[in-house]
Formats: sequence, structure tokens, C-alpha cells
Amino acid sequence: MMLSLSIVAILLCIQGLLPAANANRILQKVILSNALLAMDNQQRTSSSSSNKPTTALSPINFLDCHHHFYDTTNNKFQSFLRRFNPDAVYLPDDYHRDVIKPINESDSLNRKGGGGMRHIGSVHVEAMPDDGVKEVQWLESLSSSTSSSSSVKAIVASCDLADENVDIVLLELKKISPKVKGIRWILDYVGKVNEPGNEATHVANLRHDGVDYLRDGNGNNDGDGATTTTVVPEFERGFALLEKHQLTFDLQCAPEQLPAAAELCSRYPNIHVVIDHLGKPMQLLGKDNRNMMLDSDKLNEWRVGMEAMAALPNVYVKISGLGWILPNWITTARRVDSIKALCRETVELFGPERCMINTNWWKDGVMADSDGLGDVGPTAEEYLEYMLEFFGELTVEELRCLFGGTAMEFYGIDMDIE
Repeated sequence: MMLSLSIVAILLCIQGLLPAANANRILQKVILSNALLAMDNQQRTSSSSSNKPTTALSPINFLDCHHHFYDTTNNKFQSFLRRFNPDAVYLPDDYHRDVIKPINESDSLNRKGGGGMRHIGSVHVEAMPDDGVKEVQWLESLSSSTSSSSSVKAIVASCDLADENVDIVLLELKKISPKVKGIRWILDYVGKVNEPGNEATHVANLRHDGVDYLRDGNGNNDGDGATTTTVVPEFERGFALLEKHQLTFDLQCAPEQLPAAAELCSRYPNIHVVIDHLGKPMQLLGKDNRNMMLDSDKLNEWRVGMEAMAALPNVYVKISGLGWILPNWITTARRVDSIKALCRETVELFGPERCMINTNWWKDGVMADSDGLGDVGPTAEEYLEYMLEFFGELTVEELRCLFGGTAMEFYGIDMDIE
């Protein structure tokens, strides 16, 4: 049946009756479905070959450890975000509609992963507020007024660790909500924002005048073009305070900053750090995916940094934002294979016990997947289907780590799970 569907899609595309993008989407569904069917057949074969009685497996619990809420229409503390997303609103009911409900009601996911899969909670990550304290207060108000927001089990708050009042702010964040488990301050920097060649620099850097906190302690280079790894002293002072306040750090940076980040993390082994979005290698097939081969220089730069970070037992990694690496990756089997290889390489490097699968959900699948670099992105349900296929060779216990166990341990989330 699935093979017939793919043949029909190809014929319609050739005759001009079906857009190429839609045909690609259908073919990807076929590829994914066949792969997951093969996994099912293998499990049934293994089961039937054993004479021992089997016990039904419980569902794999999915804790979505990275997503965002925002309301730039009504929240005065989101004026910075409003510059880039005017009149943008995404609230708990939207997340429930787009993520929780499709996952929990998915016939496909319920047939996969042993005993199925269920969404058990989430971690809200800051969305570039002007004031991190006010954002947490707003999130707490949502919890009391919206039943859907009960999915949030932990909060990663915003705090500029280089601020002179950082100690006071961290204390206040913890007092406002026991859900505050970590801090993020976006650090991606490869040069000044909006200058040619610096597309990997995040607009969030405008909040601290374009300073590279990880490498600008003595200037961005030593004068001979050699990159330094000297952390801005004020930032390191604030980073060190995370241990005192028992907070984790979400590290979002560019691959070329990872060696500097590794040096910083090595000095503070009691501070748990998670690398966001697979370390963010950008457009490995070039702009518009115009190249046939992955950029070997960019790939090597990413690997050097990730290997340095993986050598530190206090460093973890989140698997998400895959469209930043290859925009529209779900549209061709070749790109899917490339993304699969990078995801598997990362898990082999860090181990399932230090890796976390998440949706990075905000607005829709395109933005969650690629931050606008692509035109197509997987739904939350489709994304988890891909993850199950990518890691089909892992044990059930290793899958439980990837989909929820690692995140629960990292953020210190204590939940009663039936």
C-alpha cells in the first residue's frame, strides 16, 4: 500500500499535478513508515523466537525539555522580542493543541517504542525577555489561570550572568518559583549582528552590545588572527554563582565557541551544562542546500568542539533544531540520512544518559525546526517518529533516557508517573 502511494506521488509530480514539495513529503512518510514497520517486524521476530513469557512494556515517557511561550502583544517585558516578532502570541493552549494532544493521541507513536509513548511534561526555556524575573512571574500566572500550562514542570529563566546584580537576580528567580531549575543567556557569536557572513550570530547579542562573552575577555583574538578562549571576567563570575544557587546552564552558542565553552565548563565541574540544539552547526550543505556534500570544514569545527565538551561529565546535549543544520531536511531521503548520522554520532559521543530529545516548539514546526531558515518542518508527532527511527537500535532503557529520563535527572524534576 505504501509503495503504491509513493508510485502515485511520483507519477502525479511528473505530470505536474502534484507540487514537488508535496511529493517529497509523501515519499518521506513512506520512508519513515517502512523503517518503523521494519522495526516492528524485527521486534515480533525476536519475540516469537523466545519461548519465555513476555511482559507488556510501559509507555516511553516524553518530557519535552525545550519550548517557549510568549505574548508580545500584551507583555511589556517582551519589547526586545517584539522587535523581531510583533504581535506574536503562543500560549499553553496552543502548545497543548500542537504538541501534547497529537503526541498522546498518535496511533503511530502508540504502536512504536515498545509500549507506546506519552507526553508527561515540559521545560519552558526563556524567550529573550527584557526582564527574566517578570517572565517567570508571567509563567506562574499562566499556571494559575490555564489548566493546559500544568505541563510545565521546570523553567529555564533568563539572566545576564555578566550583570553586576546577578547574585540578587538569581536569588529572586528561585524565590518566585520552585520550578526555576536553570538559566540561559544566548551566546551565539561569530561577528557583529547582521553583517555579511555573520548569520550564525544570534540577534540576542544586541542585548549586550555584541560582546562575545566566551572569547572576548582579552579581545576576540590575540592580534595575529588566532581565536582566544578567554571568557569575559564578569560573565564567568556570574556563571560561577550558578553552583551556589543550584542552577543549571543552557548553553546556546556557535560551534566555533565550543572550545572556549569547554574550558569554562572544565573549571566548574559541579555546574551542569546542556548544549542547546546539537551545538548549532549551520547550513552544512550551504545556503539553500546548494552543495552536494556536507561542508567538511564546518563539520570538523563542530566535531572538535563537541568532543571537547563530551569529555566533561557535567556537560549534556539537547537534540533539536535540526533544520538549522540542514533546512528542509525532511524533504529528501539523503538529508534525512545526514541528519540521522549526526544525531547518532552525538549520542555515541555523549551517551544516552547525557542526551535529551526535545521539540524546541514555538509557533509551528518550521520555526521550531529551523528558526526560519527552512520552509518545511516536521510536526511534533513526526519529529518523535523520526527520533524513534534514528535510534531504533538502542535498548528500551536507553530510549527512556533520551526521551525523558536524562532531562528529569538534569533539571531535578521529581514526578509521580503512573
